[in-house]
Amino acid sequence: MRRFALVLVAIATLVVLASFVRIQPSGFARVVGRRVLFGRIGIARPWPRESCLVPVLNNQLYIRRAVDLTAADGSPFRANVTFVTSQAVDCRTITSLISEGMTEWAGRETTERLVRNVRAESDAASDYVRARLQRSAIAAHEVAVRLDVDPMLARVIPQPDVVARSSPDPPLIFIGLDGADWQLLDDYMQSGAMPNLARLVAEGTSGTLRTEHPPLSPLLWTTMMTGVSPLQHQILDFVRFNPATHVKEPITSSERRAPAIWNMATNGAKRVAVFGLWATYPAEAVRGTLVSDRLFAFLYSEEAPPPGAVYPPSREAWAREQLADAQHAIDLPLMRTFLPDMSQEEFDEAVATRNPYSNPPSALRRILVDTEVYRRLVQSELQRGVPDLTVAYFEGTDTIGHTFAPFAPPRQANISEGDFARYSHVPELYFRHVDAMLGDFTRLAIASHARIMIASDHGFHWKAGRPTELSSYATATAAKWHRIDGIYLLWGPGIAASNGHAFAGGVRQVCATLLDLSGLPPGVGVKQPPLPGAPPADRTPIDYAKFYTPAPNPVQPTTKAASEALANLKALGYIGSAESSRPATAITSTKTAGAFNNEGLVLKNEGKIDAAIAAFEEAMRIDPNLASAQWNLSDLLFQQRRDLEHSNELLLRSLRSGLPDASKYVIERAIWYQRHGDAKKSLALIDAAVGARGNDPELRMFRGRYRVELHDCAGALQEFRVAQQLKPEDPVALASAGLAEMCLGDRAAAADYFRRSLALNPNQPVLQRFLAEQ
Repeated sequence: MRRFALVLVAIATLVVLASFVRIQPSGFARVVGRRVLFGRIGIARPWPRESCLVPVLNNQLYIRRAVDLTAADGSPFRANVTFVTSQAVDCRTITSLISEGMTEWAGRETTERLVRNVRAESDAASDYVRARLQRSAIAAHEVAVRLDVDPMLARVIPQPDVVARSSPDPPLIFIGLDGADWQLLDDYMQSGAMPNLARLVAEGTSGTLRTEHPPLSPLLWTTMMTGVSPLQHQILDFVRFNPATHVKEPITSSERRAPAIWNMATNGAKRVAVFGLWATYPAEAVRGTLVSDRLFAFLYSEEAPPPGAVYPPSREAWAREQLADAQHAIDLPLMRTFLPDMSQEEFDEAVATRNPYSNPPSALRRILVDTEVYRRLVQSELQRGVPDLTVAYFEGTDTIGHTFAPFAPPRQANISEGDFARYSHVPELYFRHVDAMLGDFTRLAIASHARIMIASDHGFHWKAGRPTELSSYATATAAKWHRIDGIYLLWGPGIAASNGHAFAGGVRQVCATLLDLSGLPPGVGVKQPPLPGAPPADRTPIDYAKFYTPAPNPVQPTTKAASEALANLKALGYIGSAESSRPATAITSTKTAGAFNNEGLVLKNEGKIDAAIAAFEEAMRIDPNLASAQWNLSDLLFQQRRDLEHSNELLLRSLRSGLPDASKYVIERAIWYQRHGDAKKSLALIDAAVGARGNDPELRMFRGRYRVELHDCAGALQEFRVAQQLKPEDPVALASAGLAEMCLGDRAAAADYFRRSLALNPNQPVLQRFLAEQ
């Protein structure tokens, strides 16, 4: 027992002695408190808790520290500080001394000085650190500071020509409400659901804003922010091909080839804050703050925002905090204010889903989170001090329509009574939510004597004209829910009140209006004039494009994130479900088939027919099954009366590729051939279409009518019967079958079809008279 106790004492002694031993790698010394342990093994008391390894140079300590800094005008940069000393220095003390000293020095620096004179500024920083060390009684020599300044910071340097032509106008808060439509908002204002918007309309100038074709958000919002055609700014699709992997990914700011309003404002030394705009990732360097559309991507779920989602990087922590708070705020009690019967299980499923647009409840939560994220960011930024120009974008005002307009009053025939009862009130509740946000922004604007501008990129079919059969999520039909007239509103100092929505303009004039209201000179090539209601200004135009450099490509995204983005674009109907994520052939650019297809539409609208044809052909080369490109080229060739056989072939290909409206286009073209005396070609086109899509009731109905005109009553009856089987609840198909039976002389069979048709639609007086005469 005694021997065992001695062994324990010996082990304890060795442990205690070992705690005094410090082992460090070759070429390093360990600083423990104010002692320096040279060599591989040193002895020191175990209880000092602070120690650090320091490189050794000629038996002296080689101190090096990297410090992330922010210049006086908000631009981030890094300082690498080094010096040599033989004096023992406390690790924590030296780190604090360098960090505090460099932060103090950076607070007096400007981006322009750092970018233009990085070597001279590095020398000045070295002198500053040397003096700081001497004041702290630290004997240091060979003091050096190397400043790492991102060359992209050259973007935030004001341009003297722009500054000279600018004026100190009131701050401007721009609020982009995607898809907002006066048809809906006027009703809500009249009913009292949107009192804050009603005030802005009553006190300001408002009007309609004509969209451009195709009415797709990335194209339109970039057009609004640049004032130039999509052919110039080159944001032509929701996605692009990654230049390294050639796989589709969300569109990026590196694709834009024209300066946006935040670049122009930065050129004019204006402080900006930009939130959530399409195609702003990676976040560009600006004079202020830019939170890109990838901090919280409304299209899909990401575990965390990718690198480069916020500029400057020093504000990313703040943005992430707002994101986390917003996600927690949209909890079950709040969701139940929209959907009172929502269960905990349904809420948990909505939170967990990777495809938020798979059903209305999960889509609603996603919309509310998206809105809340950017509301909090904007409000937090405005509370810090209203910038010269704030640009805030809210996608939810459009997505709420794509999700819930099918359920809006009055109830459509294809919406069940249960779904109508559950979802019909959601849009009004959401727009009340938006109105409360507008009220918060208005109060901040009043406090800072700021102006407000609100605009949308297009309207939305909430009432008459809503598609009755095409889902708002349906492939290639989502844009069919967009009306051509969006909204705009100007309010604040110098803005006169108008009587109702008295004015009209186009989306391309938004940038000119923002320049004017911000006290900046108009841009060369930017669509003029500013929208009606903006105070007149006489400034010499300037070419902002000469100061602009496109953003660099972002850090490689994860395949998972890109695939989820594509899945949700398909769910919203902006990308066809059959579209490939990779090109079918070799490509030389990042432009997708969809981009070339949209480019063709823009070229067609501008009258550049040959260029449009070439763009559609390139789209089909990249994706041979892109139905919309097949139809667009077919339609253009037909309009120009060029190569009609090829035009018809393309039309049939679009039918086979799943274009939703293709059968309607086939019927319209067949009627044209018939009216122009070519019944043979008309019938051949219909026969080919039925062969390609025999389960289409509209094609069957049209061929049946055609057979009636040709006195082929038996053939007509066969077509109408097939149509009725495909669409059992269609009273027209039943009535048509009855007419075919009449043609065959079977009045009893005809009467049976007529009675069945009237049971579905009693408002058919001709059929009622026929039955009354029996």
